[in-house]
Amino acid sequence: MVLNVPKVKFYNGYEVPIFGLGTWKSKPGEVTQAVKDAIDIGYRHIDCAHIYGNEKEVGAAIDAKIKKGVVKREDLFITSKLWNTFHSPHLVEPAVKKTLANLGLDYLDLYLIHWPFGYKEDGELFPTNPDGSVALSDVDYLDTWKAMESVLSKGFTKNIGVSNFNSEQITRILENATVKPVTNQVSKKRIKRARITHKNFQSKLQIKSLLTFIYF
Repeated sequence: MVLNVPKVKFYNGYEVPIFGLGTWKSKPGEVTQAVKDAIDIGYRHIDCAHIYGNEKEVGAAIDAKIKKGVVKREDLFITSKLWNTFHSPHLVEPAVKKTLANLGLDYLDLYLIHWPFGYKEDGELFPTNPDGSVALSDVDYLDTWKAMESVLSKGFTKNIGVSNFNSEQITRILENATVKPVTNQVSKKRIKRARITHKNFQSKLQIKSLLTFIYF
């Protein structure tokens, strides 16, 4: 049985399937088959991220299904995320290019800032201070957002958004952005805060169709 997944529209008119396959914690050697199976049964939205460490395997599955004629690229909605060690504006474009190369794609459908804070950019994905605490950077996510707007304008992605932002953080972006985010992706455990955030979007800034994605 093939799923018939409904879609919803972002405020800019782009459509996104409301169900997607998450690839977080997908085991190496297994995620390629999982994505293939998901596409076969009707999934068209695949949620990825650089930090998941498996975008090459996801890309292999996408490539295989396109080559077999099961789907066309335009049938799929591929999301990925900017990791915390690439928040400096000059690192955003190389980061999305790396993701595209790993996935074997020319563009993403949605690119998100994974978290509203950056880590020190010293080569490690989880840099630490001498005391073992996380080494944070002083990059302002507003500067990161401006670089996200740039990769959007260059065609590396069709849409840009954020992930795990609270209401104050997303409101700050909305008040300063040239291109407003189409979504804030949050986990199920943050669902109450997600509802509050969405309410704030509507009441403060009249962004009636900005979506909050909930993932489990």
